[in-house]
Amino acid sequence: MANIWYIQVNRYCNNQCHFCSNPSNGNNISYERWIELIDDFVDKNYGGIIFTGWEPTLSPDLPKWIQYSTSIGMECRIISNGMMCSNSDYVKKLKDSWLSLIHFSLYSHIQKVHDFLTDTPGSYSKLLQSIQNALKLWIRVQLNCVINKYNQDHLDKTVKCIAKIFPQIQHFVWNNLDPLMMRKTDVALSTLPDFDIASKSLGEAMRFLEENNKTFRVERFPICFMRWFEWASTETRKIVKDEERIVHFLDNRETIRQSWEHWTHDKLEECKECNLSPICSGVYEREKYYNYVKVVPQKVSELELENIILKIKS
Repeated sequence: MANIWYIQVNRYCNNQCHFCSNPSNGNNISYERWIELIDDFVDKNYGGIIFTGWEPTLSPDLPKWIQYSTSIGMECRIISNGMMCSNSDYVKKLKDSWLSLIHFSLYSHIQKVHDFLTDTPGSYSKLLQSIQNALKLWIRVQLNCVINKYNQDHLDKTVKCIAKIFPQIQHFVWNNLDPLMMRKTDVALSTLPDFDIASKSLGEAMRFLEENNKTFRVERFPICFMRWFEWASTETRKIVKDEERIVHFLDNRETIRQSWEHWTHDKLEECKECNLSPICSGVYEREKYYNYVKVVPQKVSELELENIILKIKS
């Protein structure tokens, strides 16, 4: 599913994640408006739809949207915090609507850390129950993780723990923290990660997954911090493959079509000396939030660069 359409179905949630990049504004999309949107975009030859928001499972119309989208040939996924899916009857309702894949958001294998980041006691236990409920019904599960200060030193341990408990899970996604829209409280701002520390545990996590024939992607992380795994960068892949996605926001941004230029962020002076720069997105939100990040120019041969590109295209 290369070109993807993300659609926010609501902007309220039953968790209160400190670093949430889509804070609540109370908006909710109507069933009629949603049908209008999907009929408008179905001709754009997109591979599928990802339902998101603050928490899409809180929308009573979600099963109907999934069923309608699937009936017209669109692959459907949802991104969820797992609170609603801890109820097995609700997961059965999603399964009966032909949902085949759920991205659950897990921030740490340490309950105390996950519950702190979601600001919701008990969210970790409910999430594990949700994963179990989905897998029992043969719904594929993939895990999303926001890289932040409180999990940056044990990304690998989290992956190893989950792989042991749920060996059926084959795909993992890390998103580096997006500070642009999140709450600007002292706690929220304290979650900004140290790239050097995060890169070490991220590298170990990626090596573990590769050795165990599992797949993974990383978003908003400069590829000089993920050496030997540059091909796994979401932005790098989209730059190389010239992919795009459409995002429908429930705020003043409304519908945005993101093409290759959206995947290039701020470049530093040092980036001019880096041989990976042509396929690297740079540092997201460097001027305002990530101004403490120090990049390290990489010396890569033309052959190695070509091999990275070939691996992405293959």
